Amino acid sequence: MSAATIPTNEQTRLRDLYGTEMLDTPHEKEFDDIVKLASEICEMPISLISLVDANRQWFKARIGIDVDETDRDISFCSHAILQDNIFEVPDATQDNRFQDNPLVLEDPSIRYYAGVPLVTSQGNRLGTLCVIDRIPRHLNEKQKFGLKVLADNVIKIAELRIKNKHLNYLTQTQKRIISILAHDVRNPLSSIKSVIEFRKSDMLDEAEASQMMDMVSLQLDSTIDMIENVVNWGEMQLKFDKFNFENIDLHDLVARIAGSETLNTHAKQNAIINNINPDLRIRADRRIIEFILRNLMSNANKFTENGTITLSAENDGRYTKIKIKDTGVGMPEQKAAQLFSGTGNTTTAGTKNEKGNGLGLMLVKEFVDRIGGSISVTSKPGEGTCFEIVW
Repeated sequence: MSAATIPTNEQTRLRDLYGTEMLDTPHEKEFDDIVKLASEICEMPISLISLVDANRQWFKARIGIDVDETDRDISFCSHAILQDNIFEVPDATQDNRFQDNPLVLEDPSIRYYAGVPLVTSQGNRLGTLCVIDRIPRHLNEKQKFGLKVLADNVIKIAELRIKNKHLNYLTQTQKRIISILAHDVRNPLSSIKSVIEFRKSDMLDEAEASQMMDMVSLQLDSTIDMIENVVNWGEMQLKFDKFNFENIDLHDLVARIAGSETLNTHAKQNAIINNINPDLRIRADRRIIEFILRNLMSNANKFTENGTITLSAENDGRYTKIKIKDTGVGMPEQKAAQLFSGTGNTTTAGTKNEKGNGLGLMLVKEFVDRIGGSISVTSKPGEGTCFEIVW
């Protein structure tokens, strides 16, 4: 028996798979009907919608077997996802790759296997729609065509759900952005207008007007950051399904972001420590990673004074982990738990009373989700905060 090789695009393939949110979900009639029809068209006792996870294959729909998953290293589907078209094994007992496979020697006693890769619009193979028999055989051309059509429908259903979920999220995000803009842009502009009017009417002397303008300036800084976030977010939504994955020098990217943040960190007497290995390369969309890191570094600076903001990263060939840790004011555990939940009031003034609205972190969470990653936060009051991104 020989296990299938790992696809060269395994990392992005798994991101697409996890993005469907289909793994470990209940059986659904739409998918159950597809395997029933595949079994009837191909005249096979077993048919599966198999999703190939990192270490297993899990069956979203199945007919003819009672298990929900098997190990990836013995799966026929892990071989099928390496193919461009249908993968066919006429007689597993005569095939060196499978003749001593437990799935051949024991239940379900596979002899014949045919699997069509489930290929996303991004070209990633998530698994297969496959049919299996306990006797050697072949599919005719009509049966192969039918199997391919059904496999296409599996992907169409999955991707349509992703798009609908994303559209619903965008609608809610847009509503929140409009609300934030209406509130946060109006406030500093109204304050400036009031200071000017009070000064003209001699209700404020020059020193008082200057003091009030300093306060308004802090509001404007926050508003400018927010508008920049919204503009960047909007631009990236226009190319949401067209991410440009490339090899990125992460140490260099962080260094450039730190350079652009020099004025902000200097104002708080903070130091950015870049502990990322200069030899580390990650494969990702540069704009997305820059957007995420810039926001998290800016957020760390907001809540840190006379301290450090340290970035570190590691990559094991399959997953990338990035940490942004500060020595700032920190937050209670309950507040940290609510930070990305969308519930509760999670905005807090910075060490210099910088105003916030939570928009930056909300958009960071959206893009981390979109690249198939996760973001978590640990924090203690008076000790600082650490954000960790894994994808």
